[in-house]
Amino acid sequence: MQRASAYPPASLTFDWIMGALAVILMGGVVQDGWAHSHGLVDQSFLTPWHAILYGTMALNGIVLGTVLVLNLRRGHELTHALPFGYWMSLAGVIVFALGGAFDFVWHFFYGIEIDINALISPSHIWLALGGALIFCGPLRSIAARYGPQSEGWKITGPAILSALAILTLLGFFTQYAQPIGDNEESLVIGYHEPQTGGALYSVRGDGTRETRLLTIAGSDIWGAAVSPDGKHVAFRVDTGKGPASDIYVANADGTRAMRVTHSGRHDTQPAWSPAGKRLAFISIPAGTSGDYLLETMNADGSGLKTIVAGVTEKLQPAWSPDGKLIAYQTRNGLHQQIAVVPAAGGSSSWLEATVDGAQAAWARDNRVAFVTADGSIAVTTPTAKAAKELLRNAQMPAWSSDAKKIAYIRDAGGDAQVFVTDLVSGRTVNVSQLAGLDASRPAWTAQGSLLFTATGRPVPATTFLGLAYSEDANLIEAIVVAGIALLLIRRWRMPFGAMTFLLGFFAIAMAFQSNLFWEIVAALVTGLLADVAIAILGERARNGLGFYALGFAIPAVLFALYLVIAKLTLPGGLGWPPNMIAGSPFIAGFAGLLIAFCFAAPLRSPQESSQP
Repeated sequence: MQRASAYPPASLTFDWIMGALAVILMGGVVQDGWAHSHGLVDQSFLTPWHAILYGTMALNGIVLGTVLVLNLRRGHELTHALPFGYWMSLAGVIVFALGGAFDFVWHFFYGIEIDINALISPSHIWLALGGALIFCGPLRSIAARYGPQSEGWKITGPAILSALAILTLLGFFTQYAQPIGDNEESLVIGYHEPQTGGALYSVRGDGTRETRLLTIAGSDIWGAAVSPDGKHVAFRVDTGKGPASDIYVANADGTRAMRVTHSGRHDTQPAWSPAGKRLAFISIPAGTSGDYLLETMNADGSGLKTIVAGVTEKLQPAWSPDGKLIAYQTRNGLHQQIAVVPAAGGSSSWLEATVDGAQAAWARDNRVAFVTADGSIAVTTPTAKAAKELLRNAQMPAWSSDAKKIAYIRDAGGDAQVFVTDLVSGRTVNVSQLAGLDASRPAWTAQGSLLFTATGRPVPATTFLGLAYSEDANLIEAIVVAGIALLLIRRWRMPFGAMTFLLGFFAIAMAFQSNLFWEIVAALVTGLLADVAIAILGERARNGLGFYALGFAIPAVLFALYLVIAKLTLPGGLGWPPNMIAGSPFIAGFAGLLIAFCFAAPLRSPQESSQP
């Protein structure tokens, strides 16, 4: 308060003008972003969108410069010629102008950026810094002149406008990780087709006569397993209508495909017994965690028997040459390892040489190939205590019927392809060569050909990494929204409608980048509920449990409503697993609660505790 008195007196009129100009400048940023995200920007710096952006910045400079000159004429020193808090805004104008020159040079050498490149471009980050400095002026001015008991739109309005500009700026420059921003790269929210449907292929061992045998409209086919006589092939089919999948059996040429499991679970990874009468496969709860089952059944689906059950992961069954044992991948303490179990059921034991191993394949001569932790294929025997490296950078091994060749999957120019190595001559051939498709799980026929499945590349949002990015976006928005909202709630008595205004206009700005306008409703409802809660809680909204409850509830409710509206409005609904849908709002809420703890520490000092 005393420091502010050395500066020219500020007025609410000036604060309101600068608050409005902050929002106008942010509007210039938003419209330029809209042009970028809608393909309306060519390879030129001189665009109407840039003219609007720099014009709104110039308005801030003109007003601040005029006040500066007038106060210099009144005898104020240069360092005190603007009301308190606004030298930072003028510095922001200077930084922004220099950033514009930098931006021009950057575009000259590197062209016009798109997508995430535009948001993390050094010249654009420079501009963002200038904008943030400009926006801080009204917030600092009101904070210096009006105490925490100040209320009403007249006094707090400029600070709310300033906070809105800052919130939108933060959201704009993190929109690659914002649920309703221009997130075409991270694909944070919404339903997306998982991938191009898988197909069943055949190819000779030398790479000739590659043929697509079978596709099932609207379904993904994966994991070929060929019967010992070469007459039939088993594979997993995912129809895309839910998390469940089933085992199918077809003729080796892909005809007469028949569904043989109907469990409602994720049935996958079939493997034929050496006699060709039974199939081993893995059954996993569909779309969630729970019990893993290693099961066997007749080729027509009858005679189902559970061999191993438990919550520990079980994958990739493989029969021993005599049909008496089944190997499978599971976890032994902290390590993946290959276990074996009697095909009739019983206790499992470990293959000692396969610690950190996966994807076992049992050869006719009793050797076991498996994938090591470093992505190589190694070979051992059931009784050996060590393994020998066979191939590097390979996975999903499959022995030929005479055990003289091994097929496997290896990356080839960014695509996963089927390779065959002759273990006698050492000759290696890429036999699939399907550009743009990822091959998987090759299987030899008795005649020396290979069957395998191949799918298109998954859309990023449906991968593990895509879902992880989704939660990252959830956390980032929770921190940004809660940080700005709680700053206002803690510092002043917020007038009714402040949160609705803040969140509503923030959502509008974000939605203009992606056209997800229905999500604005989520922000408006969240803001209205926050306003009602603040009005009911009164002073308790700014302290203790009431403040913490708002810190948790604002981002939690906002994200929950995002998900509900996405489910109702986006084509195909929301393509997230149930656990993510149910848990994500709580993750957002916990992030907001931690931000509330930063404003009002929950652990009081001994001095504070002793006060009445």
